Amino acid sequence: MKHILTFSCLMALLNFCPRSHYLGGNIEEGDNEKPEGAVTSYQYHYSGTMAYPIHYYTLKILEDGTVQLGYSHDENDIHLVKVSEEAPKKIAEIAEQYSLYKLKGSYRPRMEVLDGYGWHVYIEYEKGSISSGGTNAWPNKELDHGINCINSYLDSLFNAATPQDSLGVAHHHDW
Repeated sequence: MKHILTFSCLMALLNFCPRSHYLGGNIEEGDNEKPEGAVTSYQYHYSGTMAYPIHYYTLKILEDGTVQLGYSHDENDIHLVKVSEEAPKKIAEIAEQYSLYKLKGSYRPRMEVLDGYGWHVYIEYEKGSISSGGTNAWPNKELDHGINCINSYLDSLFNAATPQDSLGVAHHHDW
């Protein structure tokens, strides 16, 4: 019982200390550096403790120049479709419009919660990248809206895809 009480007090104390100063970690590094060049890939996932993934997007340029969108909502299958080569440019425009490079590396609530929802976004550029995520915490409304705008754009691309645009289906455990 003495050890449980000591551990509980220590954990409470750690939740009130700046995260970058305990356990030798830098969980919240601060802002990403502003990347340069064209977007080469995009990945986003949103999941819950009991549900993975709730939303999943991945966009990448294949070796032959085809722009592939991977899309999954509430299922294990990732539907792969060919999309316009303008898609990476549009993602770059939205990321610039909302200054997504200002995202912190990590968002976490003041008190740790061991269930709930988590998310991660990764945008790779020719020179640099934007990487951010969170567990039960999100960026300010402007930055969050920017991420949602990219995902809404990708939703529209997937919904406009025809059967001829299909590149098959993958599974999360294979991806």
